[in-house]
Amino acid sequence: MPTTTMTQPLPRSSTSQSLRRLIASLAITILCTINLYYNIYNLDGDLLKDIARSYLHPIHNNGQIEREQGFFDDWGASNSEMNKLKNISLPHGSFFFGPDSHQVDIPESDVFDPSASWSSLQHELLDDDSDAINVELEKKRCATYDFGFPDATMPLKRRRLFYGALISGDSAEVIKATSMEQYNIYHTVSLIESNTTQNLTPKKWRFFGSKDASKELNWLYQLFGPKTKVSVDYYVTSQRKDQIDGDELLIEYFQREGHSYRWKFNGMRPDDIAIIADIDETFSRDFLRALQICDVPQFRPGQSCRAPKVYASTLIFESSPECAWKTKSALRNSAGRGRAWFHPDAILGECADQIGDTKLHPPTKRDRWESHGTRLDYYGHDNEYTYYDSKVLADLNMEGQGPLWLPHETRVESFMGQRVTKKDGSPTGYHFHNFFMSTEEIIFKYATYGHADKKARKKKSIRYIHDDLMMAVMCTLGKHTEKTESSFESIAGTSRPIYYLNEEARQARHNLWQDIVRKDDEKLVQ
Repeated sequence: MPTTTMTQPLPRSSTSQSLRRLIASLAITILCTINLYYNIYNLDGDLLKDIARSYLHPIHNNGQIEREQGFFDDWGASNSEMNKLKNISLPHGSFFFGPDSHQVDIPESDVFDPSASWSSLQHELLDDDSDAINVELEKKRCATYDFGFPDATMPLKRRRLFYGALISGDSAEVIKATSMEQYNIYHTVSLIESNTTQNLTPKKWRFFGSKDASKELNWLYQLFGPKTKVSVDYYVTSQRKDQIDGDELLIEYFQREGHSYRWKFNGMRPDDIAIIADIDETFSRDFLRALQICDVPQFRPGQSCRAPKVYASTLIFESSPECAWKTKSALRNSAGRGRAWFHPDAILGECADQIGDTKLHPPTKRDRWESHGTRLDYYGHDNEYTYYDSKVLADLNMEGQGPLWLPHETRVESFMGQRVTKKDGSPTGYHFHNFFMSTEEIIFKYATYGHADKKARKKKSIRYIHDDLMMAVMCTLGKHTEKTESSFESIAGTSRPIYYLNEEARQARHNLWQDIVRKDDEKLVQ
């Protein structure tokens, strides 16, 4: 079981002093090794400093992070502050929980109103948070997704939505695009930052430990609307590269576990909805409203939790709102269908880890410490429950039930539920993929996150790093295929991201992407 503590400084003892001296000696050895690595592989200076600075993987002692005094001084100050936060230790690392946006006083100099820049059309679409329920309007909304409407035996109220996503170097542009779609809808927005990438490349905290971090955090607190509790929590892994066996997504899986605890802290109930996404993904606003009130079969009480997901049919934008893949839906014939995506993902709270009842949904077996990582084959992985039935449920004289879902399982256990498209074939979600602000950010992402490409830094152009980037570059050059849209206006169907309904925002992003491509192309002729 995890331990939750409010930590106080530990007394120094001769034993702990000896241990710290040993750690310091080991750290010096590590630095020497890094220096050798630098000489061999000619790493750039900033990356070397980051690696040296953040052999940050903490020594866990009742949830605390300890460091030799005077060693890594820039870490020391933030370490001291972080240890004051409520924290939880798990076998793979520790979570440190900051305040939410309803618990802080934002300095007047940092206060802003996101709605001040909205167009009249955006105001019309976003000013929809009345407590009064327009029954006829909601019935029509539900029908567009082939959902029923609550009958007389069901409560007529909006479900509370709890959101979770990881956050790192994501651009302000993409965060503004997704948060506008979600404005004042979520009860809780749980964002989690780490001090490493998924392949354990060290990185600096973006939202902790400096004045710039505080300003960014205050900005983030306000983007999702005053009705939403927004938090950024912090994950520090204890894993080494040799412990993750080349499965870099394990770090992502571990990091996402913090959402369940944040949701629990914020009062999530079994009848609430848990939504897992990447920060560059969102359900459409209209679909979020549908999830709140329609009779969604997966959200009826008393779920088995075997296949509890509702997930999006997602429209993918590549680097610019003017560069989109055609969707794989009834809107297109087979030759004209482009790229499929199927996130975000939603489940009922009674099926979520830390929220549901383990007596009704006994724990399954996973590949790390039995309760973390990926579900074992036949214990619920890929919707196959043979061993879970025979070796878990049978011993309890139960049948038909499924386990509670860790946050990452809500995302990665594919097709265990219902993928929803509008009845007219329009998408129910958006993915703003690779909306970075520079070639350097793009290269860093591909070199260090999820299925990292070790050769990404050596490619002559970003277009050669991945097919998605090639598509976005070709789009900028006006070269489209039967699988791509020719512009934002050419997108079929009735779903459009609200942020980019503002033509100025749309053009500004496309111009920036054109500049990035132009500068990258200059390298090809040098």
